[in-house]
Amino acid sequence: MATAVSMLLLAACSNGSNAGGGSDGQIRMMVNLTDNLDQAYWEKLVKPFEDTTGLKVKIEGPSGKSVAESFPQQLAAGTAPDVIQSIFPDDDTAPELLDLSGEKWAAGTPMFNDYAMGNAHYVVGVGEQAQSLVYYNKTAFKKAGISEPPASWDEFTQDLGKLKKAGYTAMQTAGQFQTGLQLQQLYHPTLNLAHPKWQTSVKDKKLSVGDAYEPMFRKYADWIKSGYVAKSDAGLDPSQADGNFIAGKVGFYPNGSWFTSTLDKTGDLPFDVGVFSPPTDSAGTQPGPQGATMADPYMVLKGAKHEDDAKELVRYLVTDPKAIATQLEADGVFRKGSTAQHSAVGQQVQAILDDAPSLVAVGEGMGNTRLPVTGFNPKFTEVVQSLYTGATPEQAAKSIDQWVDENR
Repeated sequence: MATAVSMLLLAACSNGSNAGGGSDGQIRMMVNLTDNLDQAYWEKLVKPFEDTTGLKVKIEGPSGKSVAESFPQQLAAGTAPDVIQSIFPDDDTAPELLDLSGEKWAAGTPMFNDYAMGNAHYVVGVGEQAQSLVYYNKTAFKKAGISEPPASWDEFTQDLGKLKKAGYTAMQTAGQFQTGLQLQQLYHPTLNLAHPKWQTSVKDKKLSVGDAYEPMFRKYADWIKSGYVAKSDAGLDPSQADGNFIAGKVGFYPNGSWFTSTLDKTGDLPFDVGVFSPPTDSAGTQPGPQGATMADPYMVLKGAKHEDDAKELVRYLVTDPKAIATQLEADGVFRKGSTAQHSAVGQQVQAILDDAPSLVAVGEGMGNTRLPVTGFNPKFTEVVQSLYTGATPEQAAKSIDQWVDENR
């Protein structure tokens, strides 16, 4: 099979008109470079593909601050790469991307249909990042007299009180993006039971964001008033919030699956970590839908000089078992049904992902399930932070509705 693929790729010759693409026979791939996903990591990841096919892959970091910033700039300049990693298509970039709808290998990749735009599929991914998770300190639970994670919001609030009484930060929050993100993460299961694909309902004017989120604003405001959430945390750096949990000072810490990578790098902790999916309002509906995003997404430039070769590279990255395992284990990424090796905490996250009845869009949404606005997450964070400074839940709901109406 490898020989057949190699022969196919070596024979492939795409004569698209796009001025970007590979140079000197190389497939150019722009990736998000980080401390652990560095140049050496990416070069090692694609080496088996190079060895099998005889093709060469040139790994490039963004020319600007990020891939999201650099890709549109390179498109405009006619210098865009063949493969783009870490970002998703939007209305502006989609016309410049290859539609993978007809590729049988693509249809089986994680969240493939969730990211469809109309009937087209411009992005494929390696796995999923679970968003709706609550990490907790098992030692804190024991000291507070809590025997198991809460299954309802009433139990959740009661447990916050027990954790505070036991001397812990009941629930750790932080400033910047994390304030609004955490509230969304906590509410994904409940909201998507009450209003499946709620972003589409907002787009169709059958629901307002304020009506959708006001019940959670009420819970959150009550937690702030009770001291379960520290008002000063609205100005806390997210990395310090991570540190507080790692130091054993915190009971509940809502975060995404990527936090497992932080915990794994820390090594031995002074307590055992548990993870659970947030409660729902209805009895017998636990666990609820899991907020999730596609992890390690890849897109192919339409009409690139090496379009066919680029497509085969992406196929390798999202379907080859060893390539998948490498990517899953590198950065706290998960894939429903995967048997990739994870830490004890990672295994709990994998179980939550496997048990989730569905994976649902978060924030502005994804694919065809999207809000009729852009820039929602920063504005939502601003509105949530207003609860720390005296805004009522009703005022917060009205504020986000007014912003949506003005920016449709």
